[in-house]
Amino acid sequence: MSSVHKTHDTTVAESLAQETSLNNGEPLKGVEPSSTSEKPRTPEEIKIDRRILLKTDACVLSLLVLVATFEFLDKNALAYAAILGLKVDTGLVNQQYSWLGSIFYFGYLSMLPPTLWILTKVPAGKIIGVSTTGWGISLICMAACQNFAGLATVRFFLGMFEATILPCFMVMSATWWKRSEQALRTALWYNTFAGIFGGILAYAMANIPGPLSKWRYLFIIYGSITTVLGIFTTLVLPSTPGRAWFLKESEKLRAVERLASNQQGKMVAGFKVSQCIEALKSPSYWILIIFTIAQSITNAGITNFNPLIINGFGFSPQRTTLLATPQAAVAFISQFSLGLLAQYVPNLRCIIWCMSTLPAIAGAMIIRLTDHETQRNLALGGVYLMGFYNVSWVMALSLSTSNNSGVTKKSFASTSIAIAYAVGNIIGPQFFLTKEAPTYQTGILAMFICFAIMFFTGVAYAAVQIITNKRRALVVVAEDISQDAAEEIDQTDGENLKFRYSY
Repeated sequence: MSSVHKTHDTTVAESLAQETSLNNGEPLKGVEPSSTSEKPRTPEEIKIDRRILLKTDACVLSLLVLVATFEFLDKNALAYAAILGLKVDTGLVNQQYSWLGSIFYFGYLSMLPPTLWILTKVPAGKIIGVSTTGWGISLICMAACQNFAGLATVRFFLGMFEATILPCFMVMSATWWKRSEQALRTALWYNTFAGIFGGILAYAMANIPGPLSKWRYLFIIYGSITTVLGIFTTLVLPSTPGRAWFLKESEKLRAVERLASNQQGKMVAGFKVSQCIEALKSPSYWILIIFTIAQSITNAGITNFNPLIINGFGFSPQRTTLLATPQAAVAFISQFSLGLLAQYVPNLRCIIWCMSTLPAIAGAMIIRLTDHETQRNLALGGVYLMGFYNVSWVMALSLSTSNNSGVTKKSFASTSIAIAYAVGNIIGPQFFLTKEAPTYQTGILAMFICFAIMFFTGVAYAAVQIITNKRRALVVVAEDISQDAAEEIDQTDGENLKFRYSY
């Protein structure tokens, strides 16, 4: 899931998950969902828990990974379609292709408010299934488009359907797995498998014999598979352990009991304007907004123009589809390994955030300064180095989750990041000027600048949190409020002087 994939952060889901019980408002009898501590488990309970986790991973996680992979395959298909003839067949001129990248996020933005409301009314599993089905049908319609107007309309609807996916996935993570289990599961479905296999599949489809243009087969095949997958998901993906068809009745009860420490049952009513104001006054809030816009501009460039940049080095369209694959592999390996390291070493995330932007900066510089005809292998290496850019995005999102306390503040901060993400992805494609193809000098320069901004915002974020922690260490707190009590009264990180920020 290249960062493509990422348009809300984990705090959206956690806030929404707190507003719904583990069983759609009907807790299983005998379970106390608001329990704040785990009781010692018996050997038999440990055995049952392992069996429940194995079944959940096999039935729920595998389906989430499959859906996410096809969602991102479909989203990245536009870039591969462009090198297989889409631009010529549909008569795209000037900045029209760039606008296809931007219009997607206008649809995304339009669906954000309804998504937050729908999630409180409809089970997340059903939303994922219906959205995936709609996504697949829309993608098939891409194959029938003959001009810019048709493509733009379908892209707008694709953006609307994607807006529901990430928040639903995060609600599912909070519903099915303990907090200690969520990081690894999120890393698996928040993946770049689509980027790894997208080029290989596009290469295979480029050699399909038939009367239609090759890019049309791309959308027809992906769209058909996604539609079938969406229908299947709607029918079989349960939204809560209490509705799990793969668990026995006794296992359902135990599944809810083992997740009690997540505090899913706690509910805080009302929207607090004061918490929004607190967020707006926080330097770290604005640092994350600036970072997100910069990161999203680079994401738009990589998502929509990466194959076109590689094709500009002089490679054939068929070979280009294969050569685009290693960058996604770099992104996945770096994201997974460094994310695993951050899980075990405290206060390392800002260092990883900053350091991971350096290879991306070097990659953009190489692409801009090298001669693409005589040094195309070096330029290709620069493209692969830019794959590190997604690591900083993962670190920043996890820090936003860790450092915002208070239900309204969490929701406000995460929604703000989602909006900034969409804005950056709208702006990004406009730097890639058609008249500059295939080198896209302005676009590469914009990415270089944004990578640098990402580095400095990481330094600034760490500095703010370290200084704040040192100041709080000097403050004598008159009343000692436990973390559980702070959550019960919906206390924010700004109000709770015992709170220490991660960095």
